[in-house]
Amino acid sequence: MYTMRVQGLPTGRRFVRTALVAFLLATAGGCDIEWGGASVHLEDPSPPPVESPAAEPSAERAEVPLPEGPLLWAVRSDGGRGEVLAMPVARLVEGVPTALEYPEPPPEGFRERFDAAFAGEGTELLLGATGFRIGSLVLSGPPRVLDAGCPSAIPARALVLPGTSLPPVSFGLGPDLVFGAPDAPESALVDNRIRTFGPILAEQLLRQGGEGRPFLAQRAVLEAFPWPGDERPAMAATYLINDSVDGPGPTGSATSLFFLARFGPSGYVADWSEMRIYSGQGEREIFTWLGAAPVPGGRLDFAVRHDGATRRLVASVDSDDPGRGIAWTEGARCPVLELLEVPGVLNAPGNAAGAPAN
Repeated sequence: MYTMRVQGLPTGRRFVRTALVAFLLATAGGCDIEWGGASVHLEDPSPPPVESPAAEPSAERAEVPLPEGPLLWAVRSDGGRGEVLAMPVARLVEGVPTALEYPEPPPEGFRERFDAAFAGEGTELLLGATGFRIGSLVLSGPPRVLDAGCPSAIPARALVLPGTSLPPVSFGLGPDLVFGAPDAPESALVDNRIRTFGPILAEQLLRQGGEGRPFLAQRAVLEAFPWPGDERPAMAATYLINDSVDGPGPTGSATSLFFLARFGPSGYVADWSEMRIYSGQGEREIFTWLGAAPVPGGRLDFAVRHDGATRRLVASVDSDDPGRGIAWTEGARCPVLELLEVPGVLNAPGNAAGAPAN
């Protein structure tokens, strides 16, 4: 709104010039004009400008949500000194491992939130090996960063029954999983029955897989281990044609066979098998059994997948489904076995020794 007060109104050309100046000033904005001494005051009547959104401080980015637990942990032990280190490798969904969902690279603050949620000092996990619960694992921290893009490794104490030895690799589960009391795992030896059935079963599986030279297969690994509820031990074996587990890659076509077998009414029968035929030109896939962990409703058996350059964990769920196979494969970004086997990692200060379970 414009207000004009006029005193001593001019006349003639002076009036025209004065009126023109007043008009131009008035169009530039709101004004109070006093004539009589030519006193002029300008004021803009329009509302104050609204700041653009770009001028406002940017909102903080939403935090990356943490994965839902419980988690599956790989546990490494230096049996000679009782030192233990654990690292999460997967989430458990109805007893089956699935991707850990650890972002790459982890955003600022994510590692600290993850460790606080799942690896706080005093967190107790179930500790399993060969399909049995053998005790508990108590995380004792502080976390160690072995790789900037991978989860932290956590020093821990293994609480096992007196006389129970912790294997080099075992598995932690939880927290928030409920099982019965720990057991002292039974021992099992490769006996003549296993030595007899092993090559017979290997030949059958090789022929079924389309290998025309089963007689060339060489046994690379043969292990026996107890199976809960079975009178006789189970066995796991790896047979190879024109290849070796730790040697250089094959120069021509090659075949690998892995199987886990249980003793039944008619002898040993394969419960899980993986056969691969490959050319040898940079291709390789060999499996060796590593261990097992009890999970709600069954057990998880783990094997190591060797491709000549890296080793990755794979797992299969024990079930009544005759088509049992690989249910989960560890991501290539963070091979847990290789990270935990870095020289000096287990012997670094701060690791806690194992202790008998209460």
